[in-house]
Amino acid sequence: MSLMIERTLAKIAIRQLTGNRKVWWVALLALLPALIAFIAARQTEQSMETVMVETSTLIVSVLLPLLALVVGTGVFGAEIDDGTIAYVLGKPVARWRIVLTRIVVAGAATAALLVPATLLAALVGFQRLDPDGLVLGFAAAVAVGGLLYCALFVALSLTTRRALIVGLIYVVVWEGSLSRLMPGTRALSIREYTLSLAEALAGGKDGMIAASLDGRTALIMGTVVAVLATAHAIRRLKRFEIGEAV
Repeated sequence: MSLMIERTLAKIAIRQLTGNRKVWWVALLALLPALIAFIAARQTEQSMETVMVETSTLIVSVLLPLLALVVGTGVFGAEIDDGTIAYVLGKPVARWRIVLTRIVVAGAATAALLVPATLLAALVGFQRLDPDGLVLGFAAAVAVGGLLYCALFVALSLTTRRALIVGLIYVVVWEGSLSRLMPGTRALSIREYTLSLAEALAGGKDGMIAASLDGRTALIMGTVVAVLATAHAIRRLKRFEIGEAV
């Protein structure tokens, strides 16, 4: 099967992202982990455990959801706001193709910014990539977590005009406050899936990454969230009324 349609849809999605100034501003935040690691390394020699705790807190708890939120809501947001989504929906292209392409592009853009940032922070902090594969496993988990977040936020962007606000509520309230007060909510937290996958990919090094789920559970739950979010986004796009974008 030719991938010409997917390539065309991907180019449209990339134009949406590169033309969004919010994406560029948030992208600058990807430099923070390396900057903080550099400052910490100049002040005192950091243990691997300390560096990983700081990196996981900054990247997974702050930068990953924030960047994915802006990117995920941005691949459809501008088209919905200015009504140009009518040109896309007017073409004889299956809605699932449009949604899947946008999610993949959003996830790839998030990974392209944060995976190098993770590796760079490790190089600055450790003066090398650790031989045990801890950082590489963490970087791979960040890429997977970014894709999960983007699937959720793309679905939100097709559900409500206030996707940014709803997404922030999920990140700050659900993943932040409630996960500390009610540990049971962590089973429905993409942040926890990311940390658990990172620990599993790093060989289960206890204490290095503050994960509350085992890797298998995180993988299963993450897959369920991605499938449900994608299915909902496809359903919303099929029922989308052109008048809503005008």
